[in-house]
Amino acid sequence: MKYPTLRFVFDRKHIATEKKKGLVQIEVTSEGKRKWIGTQVKVYPNQWDNRKKVIRSMESIQLNAILDSMMNNINEFISSLIKNNQPFDFEKLNYFLEKSNKSVSYIDFVRMRIEERTDIEESTRKQHRTLLKSLEDFGRINYIDDLTKQNIILYDDFLHNQGISQPTVYNYHKRNKRYIHEAMKFELISDDPYNGLTFERGKFDKRKYLTEQELYKMETCEINSQPIDRVRDLFLFQCYTGFSYSDFAKFDFERDVENRNGKYIIADRRKKTNEDYYIVLLSPAMKILKKYNFKLPVISNQQYNIMLKVAAQYAKINKRITTHVARHTFAVFALNNGVSMEVVAKMLGHSNIKTTQIYAKVLNREVEKGFDLLEKKMR
Repeated sequence: MKYPTLRFVFDRKHIATEKKKGLVQIEVTSEGKRKWIGTQVKVYPNQWDNRKKVIRSMESIQLNAILDSMMNNINEFISSLIKNNQPFDFEKLNYFLEKSNKSVSYIDFVRMRIEERTDIEESTRKQHRTLLKSLEDFGRINYIDDLTKQNIILYDDFLHNQGISQPTVYNYHKRNKRYIHEAMKFELISDDPYNGLTFERGKFDKRKYLTEQELYKMETCEINSQPIDRVRDLFLFQCYTGFSYSDFAKFDFERDVENRNGKYIIADRRKKTNEDYYIVLLSPAMKILKKYNFKLPVISNQQYNIMLKVAAQYAKINKRITTHVARHTFAVFALNNGVSMEVVAKMLGHSNIKTTQIYAKVLNREVEKGFDLLEKKMR
């Protein structure tokens, strides 16, 4: 039995110019007959090489990966025919292509882009991997042709049925839109399936933080375990600086701190968002630094959070405490003590003051001051 040969063909109809892209197709030849399968990959003439495929393009790696995936898919089909001693014909190929619908794997595209992107930090990359996992679990959006309004709506229902909060669902859609728009940029898809669809942003629960009384308990409680005591110190250092874990983990006193007129200042950029922040080390933070000879012991975020639960038990604090609670505590502490919203935003390195305003919603002191002012007017 004879089996077909495959090859990539660029601009079969000779319409590509310096200003117009040509289509890349897969040519299937069998016993004098030919079939051309569109790949949706389009490039300019100077971006195509018959041996190397796509060249001189910012998206060369991604586009070549898509082409290789499509070619491998057809080769797997032919290999299955050979393995089962079945003859090839174009009708079988057409049925296979229609059934498998593997023109371009959206799952593979998203996976590839998540790992290749250089504009995001590892913590953000991990969040985007949760999108990939959710799409795999959903099972209805596997290929580019699966990106329909109906499947997006069903995906939304699927996420809600998992018990995921509305703000988190919204973030899944936000990340998915990002990769759909990239697929559109690569001309893998022409229309955005999200057009005409609206999903509520929703509201997160109030952010957890330690009150000044709880912070005092954490600071003064007796801890007879050296590892837990060390974690308590790290947590307090975050409470008095507003550091996130990622920024705390990369902190180096000698490199990052500048002495200006007796004040120890950190002017740096947040690891996660690349936003500038400005911190003056407070005396409690300096006390902790001196205790460890200005080299804080850094442990993994996971171990940190596990031991924080024990530290909270020592302090008799009935809250689920994580490293990020320290950042929230700093924000609330600063706002409670009269630091303006704009200044706190700069301290924390927020890219949008709306993020800082979330902390203000948990405060009652300003409301009480307002009522005090009204009471004085009435007198």
